[in-house]
Amino acid sequence: EDFALGELQFWYLHTLMESTGVLEALRRNRPADAKCVDCSADRPEWASVTNGVFLCLTCSGRHRGLGVHISFVRSVTMDAWKPEQLRAMELGGNELFQHMLQENGLLGSSLHQRYSATAAAEYRAALQAAVKQPDMLVQSSMPSLPSPGCARQA
Repeated sequence: EDFALGELQFWYLHTLMESTGVLEALRRNRPADAKCVDCSADRPEWASVTNGVFLCLTCSGRHRGLGVHISFVRSVTMDAWKPEQLRAMELGGNELFQHMLQENGLLGSSLHQRYSATAAAEYRAALQAAVKQPDMLVQSSMPSLPSPGCARQA
């Protein structure tokens, strides 16, 4: 019984360290991810997996109010992440999401309007489809995203 608990604790700590490393690398290598996608606060410690974006603590609370079908929020440092959640963050990112908002005239909209918009729902669906197909880029299934020069591959 104690042995099984020890294995579970080891697995959790290993998974936590691995996911934190991946997310830290994304924030280091993609300047837009080093700030909250909604308010531009430095060093966001939270993320919306469904939208593939990084958030500050305050904005993460606002996202929780949107509902998990719109924004499923995880801590960058305190939660263990599933591989498909990490893949969503790799394929997404703040820059890509902000570009989608800009292309659809949503940058000046309220938080609820931005994330509840049809364009945002289509973005989330395309991101989740890309997660399930390892070689697929998010842009290939979304008509108004950045040019291939902005494409992300893991």
